[in-house]
Amino acid sequence: MKMKPLVERLEQSYSGKVEFRRLNVGTDRDASDLANKLGARYVPTFVFVNSDGVIAKTVVGEMTEQAMTSELTALK
Repeated sequence: MKMKPLVERLEQSYSGKVEFRRLNVGTDRDASDLANKLGARYVPTFVFVNSDGVIAKTVVGEMTEQAMTSELTALK
């Protein structure tokens, strides 16, 4: 499953409600540092952060659209 098209589609659906950030740990040193700080060791890793800046959930590996939608909906 290709995650990029799914994330881009959801990014449009949740525009104005959820902020999406995509980091390329292979080419961006700051992104790599942040991934290490968050404990993200594998690609893809999805880190869901609530409006208070608290990590609500981290998921390693691919996700279905239904699973990602469920996580996004649960964010407060």
